[in-house]
Amino acid sequence: MSKLTSLKSEKRQLDRRAADHIRSHILDGIFPANGRLLETQLSEQLEVSRGTVRAALAQLAGEGLVKQVAFTRWEVSGSSPTDAWEVYTLRGALEGLGARLASAHITAEDAIRLRTTCAELFRAVKEGRLQDATDIDFELHAAIIALARHGRLAEQHRLIMHQVRFHMVQSGFLPRDYDELIAEHKELIELVIAGKADRAEALARSHNDAEVKLLTAVIEQAEPSSRADRESA
Repeated sequence: MSKLTSLKSEKRQLDRRAADHIRSHILDGIFPANGRLLETQLSEQLEVSRGTVRAALAQLAGEGLVKQVAFTRWEVSGSSPTDAWEVYTLRGALEGLGARLASAHITAEDAIRLRTTCAELFRAVKEGRLQDATDIDFELHAAIIALARHGRLAEQHRLIMHQVRFHMVQSGFLPRDYDELIAEHKELIELVIAGKADRAEALARSHNDAEVKLLTAVIEQAEPSSRADRESA
């Protein structure tokens, strides 16, 4: 039986590093939704081969952040009300399962970590550090998912949260009622800590309902001007 060709770890790491750089530009809004991504330009800026860039873009396509158009060019994914609805409803389903499973596995040390993270969220909001609050919010949900001890769930949640952040950045969306956000997060972690799986799952599934409605409204409002810009280009 013939041997498989050796794969050099350095090359794979370069692909991942290139993907990390491009992803960060997308999630920071530097590369806008539907914007074209040129392999030659990215290759020059990152000082890597076009093959490495192509592999990185293929990875990001698998994450839903990039799309290949007619097999000839790459673009940043679009941001639409339908996209937002799909991403947030899927997030709710994943986080509902995560909260249920975490309720069965949580330890006293886990409870301390969750409460500490929630306290950090509270401080960030009260001090007006809203971007930090968003990061801590994501961190808190990832921590609950990690407690589920379900590898595939954690991986899918990581990917969907990239897409959640993408839609938030592209729409300029931030939650409006931070007091309610804090209250719901406190309730969620206490339900998980208390092992109340049914209630924890229900809240994890529903607590983003107001956000997705607001996000969808923001994107719908922005669509006419975006369409006009594209038509005049």
